[in-house]
Amino acid sequence: MTEDIRKAVIQAIADNFLLPVYGQVVPQGGRKPCFTVELKGLEQKRLLGRRMARKVSFEVNYFCSETKAAASEGLEVADELYEILLIIGEDEKFAASGMKHEKTADGVKFTVEYEYHIIFTEDEAELMQRLKYNGKEAVGYEEESNIQQGTAE
Repeated sequence: MTEDIRKAVIQAIADNFLLPVYGQVVPQGGRKPCFTVELKGLEQKRLLGRRMARKVSFEVNYFCSETKAAASEGLEVADELYEILLIIGEDEKFAASGMKHEKTADGVKFTVEYEYHIIFTEDEAELMQRLKYNGKEAVGYEEESNIQQGTAE
């Protein structure tokens, strides 16, 4: 699920900006202006039963083409990122639970968080076999959940 969210973030940025979007850091010789999307953290906490709540945070960096224009250009990009990363995804939608940005020397660093819930499925456990002791079956439960009294003959 985390990988699906990462791909949706990258796709949303690529569709709206028409600039290169790199999955991690800008490779050597990478073209600027560009974006990078990095997974910064994943938290999980247990809810009731088999349910878990996960929070995943991504850092989106925008690198301007010129450092002189970084302040004004970075602010415009940050405003657009607030809008396009609010709700992402095509088949399954994800809404951002937290967003913030800060200015850097090269452009802007934008942090976005998404929360989702998952339900773990329980594996089918193999039932215990009946215990035989000295050739006799020991006291236990029958298949219909009736309690046996004494030993089986």
